Amino acid sequence: MDQLPGDVLADVLGRLAPRSLFACRSICKAWRAVIDGHRLLRKDLLPFTVAGIYVVYDNVSAKHSPPTFFSRPSAWARIQANLRYLDKIRPGYGWSHIGVHCNGLILLSEGVVNPATRQWAVLPPYPDRTRVKGFGQFAFLAFDPTVSPHFEVFFMHCVNHRYAGENTDLYPASPGSEWPPSPFVMSAFSSKTWRWEERSFAREGAAVRSVADVEPFLRDVYGHDSSVYWRGRLYVDQTYFVIRLSLEDNKYQVIHLPPINTAYPRIDPYLGKSEKGVYYGFEHDEWELQIWFLHESTDDDPEWTLKHEIDLRPTLASFPWKNGDRSWSVQQGVSREGLEKEEPEWDSDNEDGVVVAAAAAATEVTKGFNDCISILGFHPYKEIVFLYTWSKRVMAYHLNSSKLEDLGCLPSDDDDEMRSSCIYTPCWMESCLRTNSVETNIKH
Repeated sequence: MDQLPGDVLADVLGRLAPRSLFACRSICKAWRAVIDGHRLLRKDLLPFTVAGIYVVYDNVSAKHSPPTFFSRPSAWARIQANLRYLDKIRPGYGWSHIGVHCNGLILLSEGVVNPATRQWAVLPPYPDRTRVKGFGQFAFLAFDPTVSPHFEVFFMHCVNHRYAGENTDLYPASPGSEWPPSPFVMSAFSSKTWRWEERSFAREGAAVRSVADVEPFLRDVYGHDSSVYWRGRLYVDQTYFVIRLSLEDNKYQVIHLPPINTAYPRIDPYLGKSEKGVYYGFEHDEWELQIWFLHESTDDDPEWTLKHEIDLRPTLASFPWKNGDRSWSVQQGVSREGLEKEEPEWDSDNEDGVVVAAAAAATEVTKGFNDCISILGFHPYKEIVFLYTWSKRVMAYHLNSSKLEDLGCLPSDDDDEMRSSCIYTPCWMESCLRTNSVETNIKH
């Protein structure tokens, strides 16, 4: 087939199912060029658009309540994002608790689900839960439907949070040992084989012996489920540093955090993927925002570059808060009937409703803004960061234009504490989860 003209080859490949097209795309550069050049893959089926934001709360009555889906109502006609049905399918497992999102798939406590297609799969039991003092074990997801319909899950030790007064040296086994070790051994699950296997990664560069230099600024950070899968590499936030796993050659590298000003009393960080690659953002002093971009090359060590820095207090204080026609809201129980006429998808390039706040009177300042901000996540394909204020507003902040867009109000109970969030990009491709779905489960 290599001898066929491009148009003829495109006609042959165009007869394949999307899943087979993905496989053919990875065979050689020539085939990939034909598939991409003739647009044989339907991009509307791929996770290239933001459908909404998943938010997970902890509260007094329920440790892990089902996630909240915050989006434009137009998304409700296509995506039944409430995951409560999984708790009914797997009672007692707390399935609806979100762990990690990656390109349309969501890793749950006991399996993986695709909310767009409502397909799901139970993973085999995690093989190794050996406890190591000062460390915890967490699972991370790697999935890219433009390369393969299969996914991988990596279950590894991560540095536990160090409390004030505790030893900040990293000695997981014995005094003087390095962390992460080399080789870094972890459990890896592949949907191709549908089993867990031991996998080793050799270290490139130095290890981390102590977190004393950054511990004071990350004293209140507890989460370990922040990760990024980007071009065959899995970036895992280990609170005090980032580990980059190269899945192709089984090597890893420790990436130190961006420079943190010693004047900051504490920061609230977020590792994510955006338009150009891996980003690290944090707020400090309640209103100030910093966004860093990770520069990478084959020859040099990764290096953080300050992408954006701004004090949002003046803008937020004078912002003309209102819901408007473009507001988002929490998805309620809706049927597809009555929603057949869908509104256009949210277009971040369309600046209708994007407001640059002007000066405001003192009374408006007091009424409009009297709290803090936190990061919900990054737009995966545009340089936009989603923010949440303690007055329960969700905003899209455009890094290139420094404009703010009010998306709406995200209501919650007073005793709710936001545990995690993820920017959801639906994937409509049939994948290795196709054998399990809500519909087939109900039939059987």
